[in-house]
Amino acid sequence: MVRVNLLPREVLDRRKYEQWYRYVFIGVVGLALIVLFVYAALYLMVQQKNDDLQVLREETTQYQTQADAFGVFEIKEQELLAREQIATLALSNRLNMGMLAEEISLVLPDEVWLNTIVIGEETGLTLDGNTPRSASESVDVAYKSIAKLLVRLNELGALYDVWLVTAKNTNWSGWAKTDSGATPLEARVVGFQATGKLLMPDQSTVATVVPVPTTPAN
Repeated sequence: MVRVNLLPREVLDRRKYEQWYRYVFIGVVGLALIVLFVYAALYLMVQQKNDDLQVLREETTQYQTQADAFGVFEIKEQELLAREQIATLALSNRLNMGMLAEEISLVLPDEVWLNTIVIGEETGLTLDGNTPRSASESVDVAYKSIAKLLVRLNELGALYDVWLVTAKNTNWSGWAKTDSGATPLEARVVGFQATGKLLMPDQSTVATVVPVPTTPAN
């Protein structure tokens, strides 16, 4: 038996492609789902990045606050360094009296001792001392010891114009104590007094003040 389809050609073509509509619909829906999935994934990534960026901003603000707090200590350190430079420069223009007294003690001959030593920037050096004299009343040995001391003092870098002012025979009783009523023990010495001038450091150096930064505002 032969079937004859009497439908027009246009209807036959339309029915021929109607079976593909569902596949096209499924493809469009699948593509839309893929686009939505990609959009959702990108949105989540952007949101995550924004959250990370916000966390970094908060940490930066926190670290900046801490840095501002520590900045005060940095400024104080710079102030201390500036003051130290000024103090060092000021001290460099002064003579170290303690060191000079130590140098004098090191150059004293063994047979010479001092009763007093006075050192001043304006008054200079004043020494009051003694050295033993021989039993023969000769002062030659004693004066040699005094001359040796004067030469050594003149060789010190901080002293100049050291001269002997006075020297005379005398007895010195400050070296031993005796019982009450007993004759005090005495030693034959040559007492002397010497003076000298101090060589002060160069005062022409001008202090340089290091600028201190302004404290940052909170």
